[in-house]
Amino acid sequence: MNSASLDLVFNPRTVALIGASENEFKSGGMFLNSFIDCGLKSELFLVNPKGEKIRGFKTYPSVLDVPKEIDLAIVTIPASVTPKAVEDCSKKGVKFIVVHAAGFGEMDAEGKETEEKMVQTARKGGSRIVGPNCMGIFCPEAGFNTVVPYIGGLTEESGDVALVAQSGWVCEHIMLMGCERGLRFSKVLSIGNRFSKVLSIGNQSDLTFVDFLEYLGSDPKTSIISAYLEGVKRGRDLIDVAKKISRKKPIVIWKAGRTGAGTKAITSHTGSLAGDHTIHETAFKQAGIITAQGIEELLDLLIAFKSPYLPKGNKVGIIVGAGGAGVAAADACETLGLQVANLPKEAQLELKDLLRDVIPPFSGVSNPVDTIWLPMGQGPSIHPQMIEIMSKAVDAFMIFSYEPYGENYLSVLAKTREKIRKPIVCVPPHPTKGLDTTPWTKRGLPVYPTPKRAARALSALAQRHDFLEKLK
Repeated sequence: MNSASLDLVFNPRTVALIGASENEFKSGGMFLNSFIDCGLKSELFLVNPKGEKIRGFKTYPSVLDVPKEIDLAIVTIPASVTPKAVEDCSKKGVKFIVVHAAGFGEMDAEGKETEEKMVQTARKGGSRIVGPNCMGIFCPEAGFNTVVPYIGGLTEESGDVALVAQSGWVCEHIMLMGCERGLRFSKVLSIGNRFSKVLSIGNQSDLTFVDFLEYLGSDPKTSIISAYLEGVKRGRDLIDVAKKISRKKPIVIWKAGRTGAGTKAITSHTGSLAGDHTIHETAFKQAGIITAQGIEELLDLLIAFKSPYLPKGNKVGIIVGAGGAGVAAADACETLGLQVANLPKEAQLELKDLLRDVIPPFSGVSNPVDTIWLPMGQGPSIHPQMIEIMSKAVDAFMIFSYEPYGENYLSVLAKTREKIRKPIVCVPPHPTKGLDTTPWTKRGLPVYPTPKRAARALSALAQRHDFLEKLK
């Protein structure tokens, strides 16, 4: 598949909504509302055999009656009549068909046979299928949202993160949770940061994750690629393509099916074969893919890669406002292979001079550096100086501070990071109080509620640096 042509999936010139409906509780009505609310930039044609006007739009009995060529057809009708709609799309020469209905290869042998015949029918006319059993597409720049069509405002701001998932549920949650934390997506695709593109691919009956990975690798709107996979199709191709793309963009994948129960659930969900988890982990790592173990970790890692810098080693400098935080952070870092080494004597003396008469003399300055009882309001002036002193000996920072996480503190840390050109992650006080981390994510200063999650973020950044170094 020519990856360049896949841009018509996300930026179609013409769209046919097959199964368009006045009923807002049906997919055809919900998607129509979304297209109107989001300001769909494509020319839209509604297909409904009743031939009545819907929301002021003319309708056509069949896609074959539409007077223009169609780039993308969204099929929202039941599985029993979907094959006929796909046949009509093939005859029409529709370039891409998104099949939303479930009830195909994930069900039984008969469903699998129907799915395969549907793909063969589509191919006869040069059509390619996304799905079935998927929620489709989210692309803010195109005003396109069938992934979470019942929530407005999501297409107002595009981003540079793309997501491809074999689950509509995963797409929804990653999109919404990610937006709450400041991620903006470029494209989201459901195949079975705001984001740039999101795609739900469902059963991957025809077009697979590999096809879209190749496309996203060359997409100028996407800087970070993420995925949720239940089954890996074209495994060798996936590794080969990922090796090429990982050189220029981070790829983060949550591969489901780590347990027997999870593997069984995958079979009934998308009909995929989960495969051996250990083999996937090893192959992914060799290809430069960063693996996540769930929604929370996937989002954490996407936010980590908003940092403009990678650590050039595994040494972490930790600044805390309470001793217990230092213990927890040190344990979390070293558990993940990061090093929390004592600072050189010169650096410790500089820190003591800086902190003299500011904090009690018994505070530790070896690493972690404990700024217990640092007067409120001193952080924005003291922390940048501490970071610059420590940066001579460490590769990344984890900062715990009781300072208000407002614009002033954000700005001074961002400026300091640009000076030292090393990643900084932050763990705020009382993170359950509803801190808005969106500005921090946008400025490339990831914020996490616990030391463990902050350490995992730094370890992923270090892993990517190591991968890139081996390519030199």
